[in-house]
Amino acid sequence: MKNFSEKLKKALKDKGMTKGKLCEHIGMSLDGFKSMEDNDTIKVRTLEQICEVLEVPLNYFLDIEPVKAEPVGFWKRLVEEATLEAQNWKIRAYKAESQLTQSGNFKYVSRRQGVLASVA
Repeated sequence: MKNFSEKLKKALKDKGMTKGKLCEHIGMSLDGFKSMEDNDTIKVRTLEQICEVLEVPLNYFLDIEPVKAEPVGFWKRLVEEATLEAQNWKIRAYKAESQLTQSGNFKYVSRRQGVLASVA
């Protein structure tokens, strides 16, 4: 956890709290906390408690960025096929609308009236 001390100082300042008060809330001595901080050895449960008290998400202290998961294998193919199918349906709808308007059998009615189209 890079910059844990800096991030902790900022979170404490934002919360208006001292390290001593934080230690009281998480049930740890100030000397034990300083030792943990200096040695960069923090237990997950302790980190969770700190985050809870300071009202920050766990990844605030962790140097991780959320990664957008891309579908792979079967799921990737399924998404691609569904996207292509949706595009095909749009094209069919536009063609059908175009044919109806050209033939004169299509009358557009606004959505506000509750009807999209009517065939004569």
